Amino acid sequence: MAALLLPTGPDGLRRFTRESLAALEQRIAEEQSKNVKACPESHRNAEPPKPRADLEAGKQLPRIFGEIPTELIGVPLEDIDPFYYKNKRTFIVLNKGKAIFRFSATSAVYIFSPFHFIRTLAIKVLVHSYPF
Repeated sequence: MAALLLPTGPDGLRRFTRESLAALEQRIAEEQSKNVKACPESHRNAEPPKPRADLEAGKQLPRIFGEIPTELIGVPLEDIDPFYYKNKRTFIVLNKGKAIFRFSATSAVYIFSPFHFIRTLAIKVLVHSYPF
């Protein structure tokens, strides 16, 4: 299976919007329907995909992404790790120090969507790096 390559540099970072959440849900539905049709014997010998070690939560964003525009700091972004981008309901947020924070794109406490004001505020407080 060919690895999914995402664009690098600041252009590879896109805001996480309702449209990107819908596209994510569509990718997951396609993956699940493909898994139902696939033969389980073909998957026995295949290695399970793994997240990239350099894109783990808490680590610094790799230098290949270059300078991050200030309007993308502290806001939800589409996940840049192909492992999560393909079929996991996650998004990332970068702080001023380019640290990666990964969050679930499902509703928190069954109430707060990723776009809810309270959840957005809580994420901003969490990723805020002190001192200003």
